[in-house]
Amino acid sequence: MMNKLTPPDLQESEAFLTDLFQQVKIWEGNLSGGETLNVGATAVERLLSTKIQFGNPTHNLTRLTPARFKQLGIELAPLIRQQMDERDFYYMTLGADMRPEPGAQFKVLACELNFGPKGLDEPIIQTIFPQSRWRPVLSWGGGLSLTLDGNLSWGVGVDASKLSQLLNLPDELKAFVTNKDELKSFIVVPDYTYELGRFEIVAFGEGNSECYWYIDEPDLQKKATVQFGIIFKVPKKTASVELRGLVWTEPRMNWLVAQVENVFGYLSDQLKTLLGSKDKAANKFARGAAEKWVLPLPN
Repeated sequence: MMNKLTPPDLQESEAFLTDLFQQVKIWEGNLSGGETLNVGATAVERLLSTKIQFGNPTHNLTRLTPARFKQLGIELAPLIRQQMDERDFYYMTLGADMRPEPGAQFKVLACELNFGPKGLDEPIIQTIFPQSRWRPVLSWGGGLSLTLDGNLSWGVGVDASKLSQLLNLPDELKAFVTNKDELKSFIVVPDYTYELGRFEIVAFGEGNSECYWYIDEPDLQKKATVQFGIIFKVPKKTASVELRGLVWTEPRMNWLVAQVENVFGYLSDQLKTLLGSKDKAANKFARGAAEKWVLPLPN
């Protein structure tokens, strides 16, 4: 799908949507002879009113130690044990809460996380969740238990009622999906829920200080919370890390263009060009949130 995301400029997106709303409202009023026929303006206003925000990054922030795994009877892989002697490991989950206004249609949810401070001692991302390989399991819906094994590889615990669907999974994934009642792994999130429907996902960033998720779902119209999981490592005795987050959603451009088609010819050349570019210009009308945190690291 892509090698690197192109994040939107949220201030620019706000300006484009506000300009579109004002122009559509004026022209719909002119063309209707004063009658209230603001179909397009209402649709754009619903985009403007859509909210998306991050949760609290410290909610599940926990240090991973050999002692924790030993208590659970999980043997760490030699390489992981060696790295834990040299660095401190942590896991965290960060939720993105999307609240579209009724009738507003979106098709993309994306997230970018950037750890700091930069330099030789910058935080390094060990692994992230979800990744594209997990799409078949996440599409089942319902609550999952998110786990880690001795290689710090993600696993998923599911209800026994869904085990029959294991037969349809790729062989390389079956070994990482288990009955919730028989888990022998480090349970990171006991009630992980993925609320999106049919989707494609691209995620990358392992071995870097930045990570990205791009979720393409044809029909995002309902409230949803997506939890992103990250394991990262830092030099010993690091007291805190910096984190910058950007999360955004992009509208279904076919839907947006259809809502304003009656006044399309009267819009400014700039807006006509953007709307005519369809999905290529979707992030110019994005809704999103940007946050910065300094996270104290627990012992």
